[in-house]
Amino acid sequence: MTGGFLQLAQLALISPEIPRIANVVVFVAVIYYLARKPVAQFFRDRVLGIGRELELARTEREDARAKLQQIESRLNRLNDEIQELRARAAAEADAEQARIRAAAQTDAEKLRALARREIESATNVARLELKAFAAAQAVELAKTLIRRDLSEDQHHRLIEHFSQQISEVRQ
Repeated sequence: MTGGFLQLAQLALISPEIPRIANVVVFVAVIYYLARKPVAQFFRDRVLGIGRELELARTEREDARAKLQQIESRLNRLNDEIQELRARAAAEADAEQARIRAAAQTDAEKLRALARREIESATNVARLELKAFAAAQAVELAKTLIRRDLSEDQHHRLIEHFSQQISEVRQ
């Protein structure tokens, strides 16, 4: 053993790096021995954590894809709904236009009927006024003719005849 130690010492003299390397090897071995279990546990935990994160990422990716599909289907339905709303609005506009036209025609007919009635009424009033005027003119003409052609004696006879008729009516 002594010989091995001498040889080791001679080698140490030969290469000053060897004791340093031996110290590093011993230090690494001690560190490995002491840190082996905690480091192994750390890496196991890290692998499990990464696995969980990968699983979570996969789940989130699937959820995101499902949401994307829902959004795309909504967009497709939205386009269909927009087309349907446009068609419905056009149909309602056409119906409203037809309703307005019908109401306008009804109102126009009512106005025509009212105008006819007013024209008939004005015509009747004008006829009555014309008849009254013609009657008044006829009376005036008759008065003029009677005054011109009727003698005093004829006038008294007419008055008596009229008085008799009134008396007969009273009885």
